[in-house]
Amino acid sequence: MDIQRVSAGRGAAWINQSIGLLKSGGKAIWLPALVVGVLASMPLLGAAFGILIVFFYGGLVLCFDRPSGGFDAFSGFRNGGFGRLLPVMLLNLALGIVAIVAIWPIVQPILQAASEGREATPEEALQFLSGLAGPLLWLIPLSILVHWISQFAVPLATLKRLPGGEALSQALKAVFANLPALLVNLLCLAIAAAVISVIAFIPMAVLGVLFAGNQVLANLVVLPVAALLTTVLMVLMGGNMLFAYRDVFGADAPAGDAPVSELML
Repeated sequence: MDIQRVSAGRGAAWINQSIGLLKSGGKAIWLPALVVGVLASMPLLGAAFGILIVFFYGGLVLCFDRPSGGFDAFSGFRNGGFGRLLPVMLLNLALGIVAIVAIWPIVQPILQAASEGREATPEEALQFLSGLAGPLLWLIPLSILVHWISQFAVPLATLKRLPGGEALSQALKAVFANLPALLVNLLCLAIAAAVISVIAFIPMAVLGVLFAGNQVLANLVVLPVAALLTTVLMVLMGGNMLFAYRDVFGADAPAGDAPVSELML
């Protein structure tokens, strides 16, 4: 499979195109993203969603790539998609387990102090911060690498229908061939997500203050805003996966699809 080596500036273009998708996306774009956004915002489903997010990204990529193809938010689970995306999910799950194992001995004293109803001592707090620095030095780069691998592996498994292991292998090759573009893309993605989150935080804070006297009601009125925020982020992330895949693996947009405008950040 041919892997294109693209310029660093293309990493910014993927975000620009994803922002264009936010602006021009119709029902076929927003409806599946809204379903994912609502599921992700439900408190009891949050943990399960975090584990299964790879399959939802697969469904969104299919919806975004072929808006008239009859796909939905759950398409990543069907037609063999579950089996192809399972190795990608297991990779992300393994990262989570490694992170928990590495950080647990450091956070355990702080959690124990909280469970006992006391504040951590200055010595415990200092030990926590100094102990956390070591694992983060390798956990952050490892997390970024897994994110990049998933960014290519998800569309390879859903659009190219590659087996999960081959999708991961090709994705890893694509990552090392395009590190400059991916670094620029990561920076642009972080900025875009931060701006969107700050904008959404304002109404959430206002609603929280207005209903501060009733915590249950406050949580309920904030849920729609949280769902909308997650929906926007899902479109941004799913679009970023799709446009990166098209660029690096030379996959063109399906014939007849309307071009997505590129906006400047």
